[in-house]
Amino acid sequence: MRAAARLFAAVKPGQFLEAGAPTGLTGLVTHASPRSTLLYHYTSTLTKLKQVPESSVYRQSTEALTRHRLRIVEESKPKGWDAWQETISSQIADDPEHYHTISNDAGIAVVLPKVQNVDYGQNRKAEWDGEVAPSFPEGIRSAKERRKDVKALKGDADYKPERTFSPTVFAPEPQYTIEA
Repeated sequence: MRAAARLFAAVKPGQFLEAGAPTGLTGLVTHASPRSTLLYHYTSTLTKLKQVPESSVYRQSTEALTRHRLRIVEESKPKGWDAWQETISSQIADDPEHYHTISNDAGIAVVLPKVQNVDYGQNRKAEWDGEVAPSFPEGIRSAKERRKDVKALKGDADYKPERTFSPTVFAPEPQYTIEA
């Protein structure tokens, strides 16, 4: 009890629950986007439970518990959640090919690309990624013979330089306050 009292005394009062702040449980920190992550995990759990027979006691009890927790998370919305969700939806609708999405029963989940911080000056292995350069036959050839090579040289038809060099940036998810 003394250790818990010491942890509670060390907590500083604040308006928002900060991501990465310790929870007081060993190895467990607060998540950066708890609501959307829980919604995704609970709905995907319910989807996967449909593979288990309906007469199974395990399925019935797990579904009941998961539905109860899902209802709690759905009822508690942080301030500004609806406006944030509209902003993200319009950003995805503007360029749908740029985002990898997963559809489930609750809606659409967006998978953000992983950002790799590579220091090319320090890492010699990062200079070459193993890609083999395509070889094209030399010499004079007819237009019909060159057609497939011209298509390969042009590259991807959907290539946009501004998309390649600009990182995917989403507005951060609204934070829960202490009241909600």
